Amino acid sequence: MKIVKLLYDEAEAMGWLYLPDSERTASYNRWADDPRVGGRMALFLKTTQQRRVWIKDGPMKEYARAIYGVGKYAPLIERPGAAVSTLVSKALGPEWEADLSTRQIKPLRVLAHAGEGRGTRFTWGPAKDLKHLVWAALRAQAGGDATPWTLCVVSSFVQPLPLEEKQEHLRIGERCGLQIVHVVGA
Repeated sequence: MKIVKLLYDEAEAMGWLYLPDSERTASYNRWADDPRVGGRMALFLKTTQQRRVWIKDGPMKEYARAIYGVGKYAPLIERPGAAVSTLVSKALGPEWEADLSTRQIKPLRVLAHAGEGRGTRFTWGPAKDLKHLVWAALRAQAGGDATPWTLCVVSSFVQPLPLEEKQEHLRIGERCGLQIVHVVGA
């Protein structure tokens, strides 16, 4: 767990959720070679490539979920992201509530309600994961789920989304019949 804590502390300092893939790749390589990370793992994973794959497909794949309090690594997050109830309220309004008993992962989602008969499947993540949010909604609808979906793209104060990107997201949502909202919250 010490290795994962170190990875998460450094990831937070880098703004991991909003890093481009090229910078993430460089970080995986650096960590695999770092004596504090890869060096400690060398007893179990002999090659740099094995260590890199473990970092990428293990703790760093769980990082976004851990930020939102989900998974075994969640306690290692120093400063968690906004709670889903906060995201729902920011995205949909104060009358909306998240039903935490309905939480699912891959992608993170819950049912949200605002009074009798008003409900939506609420899913959230950073802009780089929008394709996963859209795909989950489209698959559910194709499978017969008639519940509306709200896709919440979360950005940070430090790295706000450009207006052109937000507008593109809204066009995608309109094309697919999905509500896409943007929230600053992580």
